[in-house]
Amino acid sequence: AIAESTCQAFWEVHGDCSIAGGDRCVTSAGYPLSNYGNGQSCRITALSAGTIDVQSFETESGFDTLTVLGVRYNGTAGPQGVALAVGDQISWASDRTFTAEGWKLCLEATTTPEPTTTTPAPTTTTTPAPTTTTVTTTSVTTTTAATMRF
Repeated sequence: AIAESTCQAFWEVHGDCSIAGGDRCVTSAGYPLSNYGNGQSCRITALSAGTIDVQSFETESGFDTLTVLGVRYNGTAGPQGVALAVGDQISWASDRTFTAEGWKLCLEATTTPEPTTTTPAPTTTTTPAPTTTTVTTTSVTTTTAATMRF
């Protein structure tokens, strides 16, 4: 059996599996040099969110099973493109008869887009200039001089 190992970036592995590929990948025991063994099992926990990229997948069809998010995979159909969240688990178990090449799964990390900061354009408010009305009042005083003759 393979000792417990941990990778802080992508996976935590307990049991008969290995971390490989710059810590971004996990494999069945022996992969790629030899077939996995009979009666092996492991539990893998995702430490990062991402999508599974199946590099290789060949198990005894119907018997040796990789389970991802409750879905069982065996034979040559692996969990390609399955999205994992932090804490999601994968389990592996082989029975006690036939073995096969095994599998290698890598995690394509989910990138979080940088937050977009939108600065609103300045708002220009036009205030009409004050209107000045000039009222000119003209007073006209008319003086009439009258000459009276008697």
